Amino acid sequence: RKSGFDAGKVAKRKRRWQAAHDELHKGYRSEAVEARDKNPIDPTWLCATLGEALPGNAIYVDETTTHRGHILRHLRWNGTQNYFRVPSGLGQGLGVALGIKLANAARPVVSLIGDGALLYNPVTQSLGLAKEANLPILIVVFNNRGYRAMKNNQLSYYPDGTGAEHDLFYGAPIDGPDYAELIAPFGGVGWRVEDPVELKSVLQEGLAAVEDGRTAIINVVLGL
Repeated sequence: RKSGFDAGKVAKRKRRWQAAHDELHKGYRSEAVEARDKNPIDPTWLCATLGEALPGNAIYVDETTTHRGHILRHLRWNGTQNYFRVPSGLGQGLGVALGIKLANAARPVVSLIGDGALLYNPVTQSLGLAKEANLPILIVVFNNRGYRAMKNNQLSYYPDGTGAEHDLFYGAPIDGPDYAELIAPFGGVGWRVEDPVELKSVLQEGLAAVEDGRTAIINVVLGL
């Protein structure tokens, strides 16, 4: 202000970028509406529903790979330190989420994690620590039943290769357990959800469990 900038130009520029922002998010909302009724659940709808079902002070810890774009576009957060990306590699998501919960005991912490990424984590140790140290978190598993990044990379490098020709991608499919059942030995609660109609209420139940001091795992079966 002391330098004498043109406040009119600043206001005009702000209006321009606000309009561009609003138009961008209008498109995102349209995508979410289109994905709403898909069954199994579309990751776009999962991310949009997370923003609706969970409170504005929730902290999201992202250890996904193929669904990161969906999270950045469709999961709404408006405050500072609402979103953390696990910095490198796979297998750190639960530990980072627990550390953030330790530093922010009053705020709900939500681990957004792929089924493949979850299997890289020390699951039993993390769930044990969550119980012993009273660090309840909400774990939302983006379960597409595979290491989709592995398959996508192969298709990217070899679009006409043998894998693409025979739909054969060794190591990519995951015939995993029902991840919601992993929490029972640690005094927590779990849900498996495939119907998009049930998604919001299940997320709210998971949040209620966390607020009651119990870690919750929601195994969301995705169509992509």
